[in-house]
Amino acid sequence: MNRFDRVTSLFLLLQTRSIITAEFLSDHFNVSKRTIYRDIRTLENAGLPIGSEPGIGYFLEKGYQLPPVSFTFDEAASLLLGEKLLAASLDTNSLQDYKLALNKVRAVMGGLDKDHLNSLDSNIKVLPTGNPFPVDVLSRHYQNQGTSAVTSPVNIEKPKIQQVPHSGDSWLSECRSALVRSQVIAIDYAAVNSEHHTTRQIEPIGLFYYSWHWHLIAWCRLRRAYRDFRLDRILSFSPQSEQFARHSRLTLQQYLNEQPGRTELHEVVLFFSLEAAKFVGEQRYMFGFIDEERQKNGVKMRFLTHVPDYMSRWLLQYVDDVEVITGDSIKMALGQFAKQLATHWASD
Repeated sequence: MNRFDRVTSLFLLLQTRSIITAEFLSDHFNVSKRTIYRDIRTLENAGLPIGSEPGIGYFLEKGYQLPPVSFTFDEAASLLLGEKLLAASLDTNSLQDYKLALNKVRAVMGGLDKDHLNSLDSNIKVLPTGNPFPVDVLSRHYQNQGTSAVTSPVNIEKPKIQQVPHSGDSWLSECRSALVRSQVIAIDYAAVNSEHHTTRQIEPIGLFYYSWHWHLIAWCRLRRAYRDFRLDRILSFSPQSEQFARHSRLTLQQYLNEQPGRTELHEVVLFFSLEAAKFVGEQRYMFGFIDEERQKNGVKMRFLTHVPDYMSRWLLQYVDDVEVITGDSIKMALGQFAKQLATHWASD
């Protein structure tokens, strides 16, 4: 962030709190306190009424308020992404408040940006799992002390900072821009089961969030079919000057409607032995982990998954240390895979 943007942002932050410390500002902008002191002096020299109390912090004099602020398209688009992700985790009233706040943002945007944001709205979907984020297990442990529904994870000794898994997704901002402009994109893509990458030209139709990752759904000119590109596997992303005819491609919703089982959720309840539960770790979040209950001889975990086959392959490693309590699709897939393994190894 350059100095002008930082000073402007600093002034906006002063309006969001009754008092704010130099230490907070230093941490927020990742600069030294000395730099913050210089920025504050710059604002004061510009005639802004900034007060201060030694040892307490800075504040704006009462009665002073910045005129209404407009939002850039990127800022509003990021808020829109937040709405999509929060829809499955906020209560109804809080989500409604968020939507109303976002509408106020739309109201102060320019006409073209407003149209672009409305267009982007229909091109972003989130698979509702009931728990869209990999929640920090320690936070849940301390929040649920004394409850029977969810008890502490296995073998947790002390809190660790930044334990929530991060998706590693990139290119979100670039994807938003390309979607709005119906822009052809050249990418280098590394498929999950390949050591090599391919260069492709694609026509993006939407962003879809599931399995803790953003996926760009697009018509692939190389494969001459619609393809699902996970953002963290895109190695390079180059928007082209060419635009494609958006009406000639499916909408994101039409594409999702044609994917059998993609949005169908399966409830799965598993019982892991105490020893196996130690190794489940963060992988469970890839399969729609909801909650867990520690019992005498193991840990019962509940999932909502849309990938039962992949989940079954994951569970094979635990052999007889896991029991499927609920989930006929998982039991069936495990049985089939077990037979295939027995046949494979018997033939060698």
